[in-house]
Amino acid sequence: MASETSGATKAAAGVGEVAAPSQPVLSTRPLAVGALVVVLLVAVSLPFFMSGFRLFQFTQVLIYAIALLGLNMLTGYNGQFSLGHGAFYAIGAYTTAIMMDKWDIGYVWTVPVAGVVCLIVGFLFGRPALRLEGLYLALATFSLALAVPQILKYFEHWTGARRASC
Repeated sequence: MASETSGATKAAAGVGEVAAPSQPVLSTRPLAVGALVVVLLVAVSLPFFMSGFRLFQFTQVLIYAIALLGLNMLTGYNGQFSLGHGAFYAIGAYTTAIMMDKWDIGYVWTVPVAGVVCLIVGFLFGRPALRLEGLYLALATFSLALAVPQILKYFEHWTGARRASC
């Protein structure tokens, strides 16, 4: 009798029962993968149909999209505010440019190396800044944003920083 009462109490409370969904749940993952494939196919076919200037413009859009995705991950998902995001962007860009210009390495090989260099610099900067939050984190990243152009000017023989507007 006690087991019947506890079973009736559980059924009344809705414990142990799983309600059937009213509508079938559709996954959005196949749509996202399909959209990514379409974007990649369009991006790969652009050099065959566009002029050099338009191709340059689309390349700039994709580069800025990559930078914005990184900033979205930091700000949107983590809730942190970084004023030094452009410094890591510059470190990666200068790494790629130096490897292509000074060492004649192909573009495809420079991008992963630039990513690793940014990872190392980010780790070396982020490890001490790990305990900071709020305004102090913003000031630390701002100091990085101010320091990187000066550091790039120090390596003028590699970066040509005096000719560039840092």
